[in-house]
Amino acid sequence: MNLYHSLHSTCSQKVRLCLEEKGLPWTGHHLNLRKFDHLQPEFLILNPLGMVPVLIDQGKILTESRIINEYLDEKYPSIPLMPSDPFLRAQVRLWSQYVESGPSEAVKMPSFAKNIQPELKKMNQKEALEHIKKIPNIQIRDRWLLAATKGISQKDLLPSLKILEDMVLRMNNALSHQKWLCGDQLTLADIDIAPFVQRLVRIDLFHLLELHPPVLDWFNRIKSRKAYKTAMPEAGSEGFIPSI
Repeated sequence: MNLYHSLHSTCSQKVRLCLEEKGLPWTGHHLNLRKFDHLQPEFLILNPLGMVPVLIDQGKILTESRIINEYLDEKYPSIPLMPSDPFLRAQVRLWSQYVESGPSEAVKMPSFAKNIQPELKKMNQKEALEHIKKIPNIQIRDRWLLAATKGISQKDLLPSLKILEDMVLRMNNALSHQKWLCGDQLTLADIDIAPFVQRLVRIDLFHLLELHPPVLDWFNRIKSRKAYKTAMPEAGSEGFIPSI
């Protein structure tokens, strides 16, 4: 398997976590999003939307992290990441759908303000805008344009911060009576949400975990797993991780 990914891309992290938890061998092809590697013609052939991750398995091209993880769990079931109980399986899918429609989008604006915007300011603006106008997705293009021109304000961040706070509250409700989000087994629900909890460290929202001990305990347990240590960036590269 070949994975086209970016180190600090949350969606790439989801797929790397899944691959590592399942013990599957894979070859990585890293794209530096800050240098617009994802807009190179050879990558756009694999994904015309210019988005990571992209998985190629036996010549078959798959995009969208949630779909990739479901595919991997179905095709390589020896280490399952879906419960056997149909109701719990439905709960996993609901969590994954929620992550995709909520936190996955919400984390982007504060991440851009913290990580991408400072890098864009170092670039020649004309050159940066030339790259940005090639981004196929209008929503993503607008976010890059905002960061490169007007800049992302605190007011722009407020809707995203509310969604991320809600994410922690939802997790707290689920984890107050069980070990993992969907029972006593680590599932795709935990894997799909883990990068967005990790990102709270980078965007200075770690205090949300400290206010909710069940979520903090969950985070400490998942980041102590071998797969997590292999799949995620080294501590410090996404912001200092407090030792609790």
